[in-house]
Amino acid sequence: MGRALKKMLALTLPLLLAACAALTERAPLPKALLGEAKPYGITAPNIRFWGDRLSEADLARFEEAAIASIRAKFGARIKRGERIIDNTLVLSGGGPDGAFGAGLLRGWTERGDRPEFALVTGVSTGAIIAVFAFLGPEYDAALEEIYTSYSTDDLIDTTFFSGLTGGAALADVSGFRALIDKYIDEQTLQRIAEEHRKGRGLFIGTTNIDASRPVIWNLGEIAASGHPRSLDLMRDVIQASSSIPAVFPPVIIPVEASGRHFDEMHVDGGATRQVAVFSPQISARTLDKKLGALFDRRTHVIINNSLSKPYSPVDARVLPVAIRALGGLISGSGDGDLYRIFALAQRDGYKVRVVSVPDSFTLESRESFDPAYMRALYDLGRDAGKTGNLWRSRPPDFLPAE
Repeated sequence: MGRALKKMLALTLPLLLAACAALTERAPLPKALLGEAKPYGITAPNIRFWGDRLSEADLARFEEAAIASIRAKFGARIKRGERIIDNTLVLSGGGPDGAFGAGLLRGWTERGDRPEFALVTGVSTGAIIAVFAFLGPEYDAALEEIYTSYSTDDLIDTTFFSGLTGGAALADVSGFRALIDKYIDEQTLQRIAEEHRKGRGLFIGTTNIDASRPVIWNLGEIAASGHPRSLDLMRDVIQASSSIPAVFPPVIIPVEASGRHFDEMHVDGGATRQVAVFSPQISARTLDKKLGALFDRRTHVIINNSLSKPYSPVDARVLPVAIRALGGLISGSGDGDLYRIFALAQRDGYKVRVVSVPDSFTLESRESFDPAYMRALYDLGRDAGKTGNLWRSRPPDFLPAE
């Protein structure tokens, strides 16, 4: 977990604990109806999948949708028997440390060899970056603005905290949601829908806290559904995915099932996955065989954190110990996700490379969202994108077989 994120937890966890007694009234979805719930009543069949275990029916549905998308993008080249280079971008969580990934994309653009990604996935702060990385280099300036121009007062105002401790309208008054609403607008929705129809994929991870399971949302399918509430759902998903644990409240998403109205509670995707990884039941090699295609698949993983754990003595008090333990839990989860990606790449025969915040970056933030700190991280990422010298071909501390 990033240094700035740890400080944010220290500042805001007491307020969250004070709010525990003031709960929002809910109509939670019954377990028996999990398979038929339609967020906002949107009936498009492939707007989301579980990120862990898939039923046989869901696996078949995913494979069918994936094959249709690949044919939409590469159909003519598959018929010609060409070997196709297929690039995937995976973006991790990291709170304000997402400035590193935003800067890296700008530098990669300036380097001149940034590919168009057929598939982009994001979790937490990576969910915000993923939208603009998917839409292309023309959105680099928007990412720079998001990650260098806003301070804590812009995103977490006093109204937000009074809502947090009062318990009535937590998400409605946050500056963070206002930021999402500003940048994820109708034009953005239409652009995502256009790229989706070309066969490209944009997937965001959240955690269904009622089920304690990761959910992978297909933002392209949501955008292309034509439903009048599709923009609302997209904003909800991005907010839920990037709602930092113990800082922002969960997002309540209304759903319909069996002709009745319920809700689901979604929180930061990083609570179950630090990177949005599809179920291991899904095999790229299997998809390629069914397509009869030759793919050179390349997955680029941007970790918006340092992969090492700095040594720092902890005060022997409940809150500091809890914050450090939570940070260690999240960091360990992120390491496991990297190894999962690497294992799937080994199984399915595609290349992986990883970049993360180097250990040499030691600047401390002065507040939860410190523009000076984020600017320094952005510039570091931009330089790494230009030079390409921080990418590695395997997870940390993993030695290849002799």
